[in-house]
Amino acid sequence: MKFLRKIFNKSPKNQISPDSTTQLAEGDIFYTFIDQQYHIYKLLKIDNETDAFHVLNYKSQTTLPDKDSIDELAVQVYHFPIDKNGFTDLKVLTNSVVTEDDLIGYHEYLRQTQGFDEIAVKANSYFSEAYELTDEKKHEEAIEKYSMAIELVPDFYEAIDNRAFCKMDLGRWTDAIEDFRLSLAINPESLLAEFSIGECFLRLSDYQQAKEQFEKALIIDPSHQPSQDFLIKANQLLQSSS
Repeated sequence: MKFLRKIFNKSPKNQISPDSTTQLAEGDIFYTFIDQQYHIYKLLKIDNETDAFHVLNYKSQTTLPDKDSIDELAVQVYHFPIDKNGFTDLKVLTNSVVTEDDLIGYHEYLRQTQGFDEIAVKANSYFSEAYELTDEKKHEEAIEKYSMAIELVPDFYEAIDNRAFCKMDLGRWTDAIEDFRLSLAINPESLLAEFSIGECFLRLSDYQQAKEQFEKALIIDPSHQPSQDFLIKANQLLQSSS
């Protein structure tokens, strides 16, 4: 409790100035030095409505780690909210992308404290960020954002489909198939998912599986021209490989 009291100390002389907190960005890794220990945090989210930081807290260190060893630090607390001016003598060490794993505690906090509408808004925000990253061809970053949306709303099949498309763009055909199958478990009559699984199998040279997938797609929509064309292609490849 002594340490927490020091962190939350409201004595003006111990507080960082408002100007310095507003310069912080999500992903900033910063520290305070108290009782001969470095207390290290990662800024996950900034809540401007409540003037709060949502942070991840690493285990305290007796020596200040260098930037390259941050990822090796053990996590002590995955999330807690704190007033923006709640830290004493804050110093920024580096910035690191906020990952899905970093947000485990924050997302649980949302589930415990927010209604579904608020959670859906946050999931849609991640989805929009991912979509923009996809347009910029930043597929790995987009996958991370789509995963954040899915972690909050597991039946968000549109995000699952888009994550699968990113994996296809990266040539990760087997991973994409897993995502499309997850999507089908939520949305069983998805022509898009059935067809896309077939395309992935085609890319993997598994022509029999591809053929079966295109046939499934045509059961959903017999007039779907791409499924018709790809089924012909799969049959031709099967014949030529036999």
